[in-house]
Amino acid sequence: MTQSDVRDLDSLDALRQAVERLADRMCQSSHSIHAILNRVDEHFSVNQIAYWRDQNRLAERELTAAQDQLSRKRSTVRSGDRVPATEEAKNVARWKTRLRFCQDQERLARRISIEMQQVCEKTRGPSAALTELGEVALPTAANRLLVLIDRLRAYQDGQNPGPQ
Repeated sequence: MTQSDVRDLDSLDALRQAVERLADRMCQSSHSIHAILNRVDEHFSVNQIAYWRDQNRLAERELTAAQDQLSRKRSTVRSGDRVPATEEAKNVARWKTRLRFCQDQERLARRISIEMQQVCEKTRGPSAALTELGEVALPTAANRLLVLIDRLRAYQDGQNPGPQ
């Protein structure tokens, strides 16, 4: 190798800087993805289930209260004094419907939670690969490129002696 054509090292340096920027952006993106996955997992595994469990308890309490009120309204000393308890009966029916709905929603939330956990776990693998790429592989490549650029600059300086 008697002569080499080393002309534009600035473009190689620009490539190295672009690789470093890509690594930074990839790290930021992978950390954002990881944070989003954690929030999604928490929303479906904790928040939704807790919400419907609380709604279930509330519906149970309200149903019990409505049944007590219906029972009080229907209980009389004399059979001829019985007052129609239509509103109370409607209220009991409403709370029974609400309770069934809340129970169904809690079961659904648990099923969705399991599915979302599986999806999040499947996504965490590629996200970890992005993190490794951004934190290890790309910075290593940028450093190797810098070393090569420095060697080429040294070689170029040796080929182009200054004015004599």
